[in-house]
Amino acid sequence: MNATPLWLHFQTVINWVNTYFTKYRKEMKGIDWGRLYSEHKADVLDPVSLEERIKKLMIDDEVTSKKGIYEYLLTGKEKFLSLRQFSDSQKRQVYEKQGGICASCGKHFEIEQMEGDYHKPWGLGGKTDNDNCVMLCRDCNREKSNK
Repeated sequence: MNATPLWLHFQTVINWVNTYFTKYRKEMKGIDWGRLYSEHKADVLDPVSLEERIKKLMIDDEVTSKKGIYEYLLTGKEKFLSLRQFSDSQKRQVYEKQGGICASCGKHFEIEQMEGDYHKPWGLGGKTDNDNCVMLCRDCNREKSNK
Protein backbone atom coordinates (compact mmCIF):
# COMPACT_ATOMS: atom_id res chain seq x y z
CA MET A 1 0.00 0.00 0.00
CA ASN A 2 1.43 3.37 -1.03
CA ALA A 3 0.58 5.85 1.70
CA THR A 4 1.43 9.50 1.28
CA PRO A 5 4.37 10.35 3.53
CA LEU A 6 3.35 12.50 6.49
CA TRP A 7 5.84 15.23 5.60
CA LEU A 8 4.26 15.54 2.16
CA HIS A 9 0.80 15.96 3.71
CA PHE A 10 2.17 18.67 6.03
CA GLN A 11 3.78 20.44 3.09
CA THR A 12 0.49 20.29 1.14
CA VAL A 13 -1.38 21.86 4.07
CA ILE A 14 1.29 24.55 4.51
CA ASN A 15 1.16 25.36 0.79
CA TRP A 16 -2.64 25.63 0.92
CA VAL A 17 -2.50 27.98 3.93
CA ASN A 18 0.21 30.13 2.33
CA THR A 19 -1.73 30.33 -0.93
CA TYR A 20 -5.00 31.55 0.58
CA PHE A 21 -3.91 33.26 3.79
CA THR A 22 -1.04 35.27 2.40
CA LYS A 23 -0.11 37.35 5.46
CA TYR A 24 1.08 35.51 8.55
CA ARG A 25 -0.42 36.71 11.83
CA LYS A 26 0.25 35.40 15.33
CA GLU A 27 -3.43 34.41 15.58
CA MET A 28 -2.77 31.68 12.98
CA LYS A 29 -0.63 29.75 15.44
CA GLY A 30 -2.33 26.73 16.97
CA ILE A 31 -5.19 26.52 14.47
CA ASP A 32 -5.98 23.00 13.27
CA TRP A 33 -4.99 23.77 9.69
CA GLY A 34 -4.88 20.08 8.75
CA ARG A 35 -8.57 19.69 9.57
CA LEU A 36 -9.49 22.95 7.84
CA TYR A 37 -7.54 21.89 4.77
CA SER A 38 -9.34 18.53 4.69
CA GLU A 39 -12.74 20.20 5.03
CA HIS A 40 -12.14 23.15 2.66
CA LYS A 41 -9.46 22.17 0.15
CA ALA A 42 -12.06 22.06 -2.64
CA ASP A 43 -13.58 25.45 -1.76
CA VAL A 44 -13.13 28.27 -4.23
CA LEU A 45 -11.20 30.89 -2.27
CA ASP A 46 -9.89 34.31 -3.26
CA PRO A 47 -6.75 35.25 -1.28
CA VAL A 48 -7.18 38.99 -1.94
CA SER A 49 -10.77 38.98 -0.72
CA LEU A 50 -9.83 36.84 2.29
CA GLU A 51 -7.07 39.27 3.28
CA GLU A 52 -9.43 42.26 3.02
CA ARG A 53 -11.99 40.51 5.22
CA ILE A 54 -9.33 39.44 7.72
CA LYS A 55 -8.12 43.03 8.06
CA LYS A 56 -11.66 44.29 8.72
CA LEU A 57 -12.37 41.58 11.27
CA MET A 58 -9.04 42.08 13.06
CA ILE A 59 -9.91 45.71 13.84
CA ASP A 60 -13.57 45.03 14.71
CA ASP A 61 -13.96 45.41 18.48
CA GLU A 62 -17.04 43.20 18.34
CA VAL A 63 -14.82 40.20 17.46
CA THR A 64 -13.29 38.93 20.70
CA SER A 65 -11.69 35.78 19.23
CA LYS A 66 -9.32 36.99 16.53
CA LYS A 67 -8.04 33.42 16.13
CA GLY A 68 -11.56 32.36 15.17
CA ILE A 69 -11.57 34.67 12.14
CA TYR A 70 -9.97 32.03 9.92
CA GLU A 71 -12.50 29.32 10.71
CA TYR A 72 -15.33 31.86 10.40
CA LEU A 73 -14.17 32.83 6.91
CA LEU A 74 -14.13 29.19 5.85
CA THR A 75 -17.40 28.12 7.49
CA GLY A 76 -19.46 31.30 7.79
CA LYS A 77 -20.29 30.39 11.42
CA GLU A 78 -20.19 33.48 13.65
CA LYS A 79 -19.71 31.35 16.77
CA PHE A 80 -15.98 31.18 15.99
CA LEU A 81 -15.67 34.95 16.43
CA SER A 82 -16.96 35.02 20.03
CA LEU A 83 -18.80 38.24 19.31
CA ARG A 84 -19.03 40.72 22.14
CA GLN A 85 -22.22 40.33 24.15
CA PHE A 86 -24.44 43.01 25.62
CA SER A 87 -23.24 43.97 29.10
CA ASP A 88 -25.51 43.61 32.14
CA SER A 89 -25.69 47.41 32.27
CA GLN A 90 -26.79 47.65 28.64
CA LYS A 91 -29.43 44.97 29.13
CA ARG A 92 -30.70 46.72 32.28
CA GLN A 93 -31.00 50.06 30.47
CA VAL A 94 -32.92 48.52 27.57
CA TYR A 95 -35.07 46.47 29.95
CA GLU A 96 -36.06 49.62 31.83
CA LYS A 97 -36.72 51.48 28.58
CA GLN A 98 -39.00 48.62 27.42
CA GLY A 99 -40.71 48.54 30.84
CA GLY A 100 -39.97 44.82 31.20
CA ILE A 101 -42.07 44.02 28.14
CA CYS A 102 -40.77 41.43 25.67
CA ALA A 103 -40.38 43.13 22.30
CA SER A 104 -41.72 40.03 20.57
CA CYS A 105 -44.69 38.64 22.53
CA GLY A 106 -45.59 41.79 24.48
CA LYS A 107 -45.72 40.07 27.87
CA HIS A 108 -44.07 41.38 31.04
CA PHE A 109 -41.06 39.53 32.47
CA GLU A 110 -38.50 40.05 35.19
CA ILE A 111 -35.06 40.92 33.81
CA GLU A 112 -33.71 37.48 34.81
CA GLN A 113 -36.26 35.92 32.44
CA MET A 114 -35.10 38.01 29.47
CA GLU A 115 -32.12 38.14 27.13
CA GLY A 116 -30.53 40.89 25.12
CA ASP A 117 -30.69 40.33 21.38
CA TYR A 118 -29.54 42.22 18.33
CA HIS A 119 -32.23 44.22 16.56
CA LYS A 120 -29.95 44.34 13.51
CA PRO A 121 -27.76 41.19 13.41
CA TRP A 122 -23.98 41.57 13.60
CA GLY A 123 -23.62 39.92 10.20
CA LEU A 124 -25.70 42.73 8.71
CA GLY A 125 -23.69 45.47 10.38
CA GLY A 126 -25.39 45.61 13.78
CA LYS A 127 -23.26 46.66 16.74
CA THR A 128 -23.35 45.75 20.41
CA ASP A 129 -24.78 49.03 21.65
CA ASN A 130 -27.97 50.12 23.40
CA ASP A 131 -29.58 51.34 20.19
CA ASN A 132 -29.24 47.87 18.67
CA CYS A 133 -30.29 45.91 21.77
CA VAL A 134 -33.78 44.55 22.24
CA MET A 135 -34.91 42.55 25.25
CA LEU A 136 -36.79 39.34 24.54
CA CYS A 137 -38.14 36.68 26.86
CA ARG A 138 -36.17 33.46 26.68
CA ASP A 139 -38.87 31.62 24.71
CA CYS A 140 -39.14 34.33 22.06
CA ASN A 141 -35.36 34.59 21.77
CA ARG A 142 -35.05 30.81 21.32
CA GLU A 143 -37.85 30.78 18.75
CA LYS A 144 -36.19 33.63 16.84
CA SER A 145 -32.83 31.80 16.88
CA ASN A 146 -34.35 28.65 15.43
CA LYS A 147 -35.64 30.42 12.31
